[in-house]
Order: sequence, then structure tokens, then C-alpha cells
Amino acid sequence: MNKDLYGKKIELPEDVIVYLKQCNDNAIGADESTEGFRRNRELRDSGFVTYQQLKRMKNFFDNFNGHQNELPFILNGGHYVKGWVNNMLKSMRDNISLGKEIKSVVLPNQYIQTHQKNNLNSVNRPSKSHSNTLEKYNLQVTEDLKRINDLIKKII
Repeated sequence: MNKDLYGKKIELPEDVIVYLKQCNDNAIGADESTEGFRRNRELRDSGFVTYQQLKRMKNFFDNFNGHQNELPFILNGGHYVKGWVNNMLKSMRDNISLGKEIKSVVLPNQYIQTHQKNNLNSVNRPSKSHSNTLEKYNLQVTEDLKRINDLIKKII
């Protein structure tokens, strides 16, 4: 499902850009080596974020073990941007899923990837007939039915 989102660009809302600018201004002592400094600047300059960047930001927030007043957390946008990232990812993924569910009503198998077999370059040998397997299965079923019948006769 998420493969449909790769490479997708999302325009940053103006309030997120303004908030990132405020976070950058409030991060006194931050420089190029501070985690989140370059991301903050790139997001503000471009005004866009990709799906992959959103995933990396979510990963940062999910694995951040420090305090909310530490520079990396502030530069990445704090709780405000964390909430926006989570909501954006959820809505993007839900939209893809909903689209496929709607299409599946009209067109079956929207969740199955289409493919074609290419037997010309296959290095695998052709499969054997499965008739022996079917015969063994039928024999086993017949034996089981005989045992069940014998048990029923003993009970009655």
C-alpha cells in the first residue's frame, strides 16, 4: 500500500513553516552539527516535504528519548510538528486504502499486484504431476473413514 506514496511531495502548510521558523529562532546555540538543523532549514526553504521525509521525521519523534526542551526536538518542530506528521501520514495511508477499497467494489483484486510469468528465462525445472499426491490423499481419507465407521459400530 505505501509503495503508492513513495516520491509523493506534500506542500507544507504556512503555519508549519512559520512554526519551524520560530523553532529555529528559539534554538539558541544550534549550528549545522545539531540534529534537525539542516532539516528545519530545508523544509522552510523548499516548502515541500516528501513521504520519505515524513517517515524519517516520524521515526525521529517515535525514537526520541530526550526532553522536549532539547535542541534536536525543538529544531524538528516539537509536539506541534510531531502531531502534524502523524496526522499527515495517517491521512495519506488511509486515502490510499480507501481508494483501493472503493475500486475493489467495481474492480476485483485491487490489493493484488499484477504480474506476468516469464518462463523463457526460468532456471527452475518444470513441476512434476501431482497425481501421486492426490492418490495418497484419497487413500488416507478412505482409511480414516473406515476407522470412523468401525468406531461407530462399536459404540452402537
